[in-house]
Amino acid sequence: PGGFGTADELFELLTLMQTGKIKRQLPIILIGKKFWTDCIQWDAFVHYGMISDWDAQQLRFADTAEEAMRHLVEGIEALEAEEKKAKK
Repeated sequence: PGGFGTADELFELLTLMQTGKIKRQLPIILIGKKFWTDCIQWDAFVHYGMISDWDAQQLRFADTAEEAMRHLVEGIEALEAEEKKAKK
């Protein structure tokens, strides 16, 4: 968790991914699920059309290092599988 600087960096990363400036679909892992879901109503962003449901689904929440590592590994494996599939 952090303040405005952390939020700024997060939204910058999400914007770059959403606009295609970052080509790879990197896993976005936010530590402290309660903090992030209390502070930012992600469902409201989807409801009001600010982001797509797909955009919201790119966010992964973790409360422990083990959860974060699992999300990271799953995200990297999915990315590698997608890249392998695209090369065929």
